[in-house]
Amino acid sequence: MKKTTLTFGIGGALFALTLGACGGGSDDAASDKPFGDCEITENPTIHELDTMTDGVLTVAATLPYPAGYRGNTLDSVDGGYMYCLDAEIANRAGLDEIKLVNTPFEALVTAQSSSFDIAVWDIYDTPERRKVVDFAAPYNTYETGVLVKKDSDLTPETITTAALGVLSGSVQLAYVEENMPDAQVKVFANNDDLFNSLLAGQIDAALNDTATVMPRAKESNGQLEVIGRYPAGGDVAPLVPKGSANLEPLNQIIEDMRADGTLDAIMTKWLNPILGGDPQELPDWSA
Repeated sequence: MKKTTLTFGIGGALFALTLGACGGGSDDAASDKPFGDCEITENPTIHELDTMTDGVLTVAATLPYPAGYRGNTLDSVDGGYMYCLDAEIANRAGLDEIKLVNTPFEALVTAQSSSFDIAVWDIYDTPERRKVVDFAAPYNTYETGVLVKKDSDLTPETITTAALGVLSGSVQLAYVEENMPDAQVKVFANNDDLFNSLLAGQIDAALNDTATVMPRAKESNGQLEVIGRYPAGGDVAPLVPKGSANLEPLNQIIEDMRADGTLDAIMTKWLNPILGGDPQELPDWSA
């Protein structure tokens, strides 16, 4: 049976949960749906990865993030476009188990943590980050969305002096610092804190990837909306520790997935329905 093990912290201690592929149930039921609800390619070309634990792909991400890792709790993750990307990578590396490690975003992009084989969390591949970590071939390309409370009067003109929330170490932080020097910038460690601050009226807008803010707006019961976009962003790709021997085989796996249509299939099934629209149709606020 293929399983997912998730490690998380409570009060500074680490706990591990080993889950059946369906998040519960019998071994027979789980074996019918390896890696949760992800559809896995049968008999793919195998590119072996040198993993921290034999037979296990340890994946770092900043959780919770239901759009990418579907599940309200760690022990219920069984789908999502990032999880299914992880599952397919593990499958094509000849591995039959995923271990998810909850890691702060800034720790991933600044190499403060390297206790993982790969990190998948829509991380932009930038020259600055490549100084301390390596990136595999990209699996998607994003821009930045402007998320506000419904009926906000924010405009491309007034946003330059507004209270803006961004994630620590993000491309959005760098973009705001360079292009909106008069903005009141508040930096957050994770998406939940960022979006809760917006809902509480502590910031005027949250700037984050379109693939992150559009689902949040769609699921907000009309409380939030995405009203613009900026060209801050680029390719998102799996991250590996600097000098990792897994970089080349990981590149081969992703290129195989691109060539045979698996990448498109994952995004079509898991990502596109939760966006609630086409990101390219959002008004370009940089114009």
